[in-house]
Amino acid sequence: MTTLRLNPALAKACHVPDAPRTGTAPPAPPCGNALGDWALALVHTRPQKLVIAVSSRTHWAFCLPYAPMPTLQSRFGPALLQALLSLGVPPDRARAEIDHSEPWILGRGIDRSTVGHLTQYRHSVTWAAGEGLSLGAINARLADHLVLRPREGYPAEEVLRLLGGNPALVAQRQNDKSDQWRKAYDHAQAQIGREEVHIPVALALPDQPRLEAAHQASILLMRLPHDDGVSGPPSRTGNPRGRWIPRTLVIDFADVDSASPTFARALLDEVATLGVRSLHLANAEPGVLEAFERVSRDTSR
Repeated sequence: MTTLRLNPALAKACHVPDAPRTGTAPPAPPCGNALGDWALALVHTRPQKLVIAVSSRTHWAFCLPYAPMPTLQSRFGPALLQALLSLGVPPDRARAEIDHSEPWILGRGIDRSTVGHLTQYRHSVTWAAGEGLSLGAINARLADHLVLRPREGYPAEEVLRLLGGNPALVAQRQNDKSDQWRKAYDHAQAQIGREEVHIPVALALPDQPRLEAAHQASILLMRLPHDDGVSGPPSRTGNPRGRWIPRTLVIDFADVDSASPTFARALLDEVATLGVRSLHLANAEPGVLEAFERVSRDTSR
């Protein structure tokens, strides 16, 4: 048996009674699982509300949809299983963790050491959802979360260590990101002074087959060449001084399956603000072109 400890807002929504004000509540029986009890909080995001869940033993977190609220207990196990598999936990160990955790019961009283982590995760999820990231992308961000207290580290490493995965995968992902950043930077710097600059999405935003958030457009355009001898356009573009602004920008969408109107609108707006005269979309799949065409139609109305 494992307790899902709800914050006040979620406990009220789930009709969990208040803890007795007098006397001492009997201690909950110890969990037979590796990740311990869970602290849950409601996050008011759009288009759907989310629930953030934090492991009391590792402080690793994942999200699941809030609705339908009456099925939260029955949905928690399958959602946790999917999150563990995505993290790299072996399937048999992930399934065993769920089996050793059931049944799930609702309760109050989140441990003080977990409250701070829960608050940080809520802010992170609120920002990510506001940027247009999907649930899967939000959970991928949470998997890379770094904590500084009580000691610095990645909670995902501890989860993999406890459940038979490879903790080195987490650090390897960070190293791979650093390597990709260097490759993208070198590719950009080789184009300083050119009238036409090419940005491959696969190099600037690796392993992201769907572009759905506004900040992804900003990251993409940060891959323009940087030259400290160049003065950029007005500061309203977010400190662009030193960014080489070409006459023509070619963005290569190879390996990208689709894009959202949110991403397309953000990209078009920032390209216009930067002063790029011509934008070309190379190797764009129909799912990418459709997003830009939709923004163009909305703008022309």
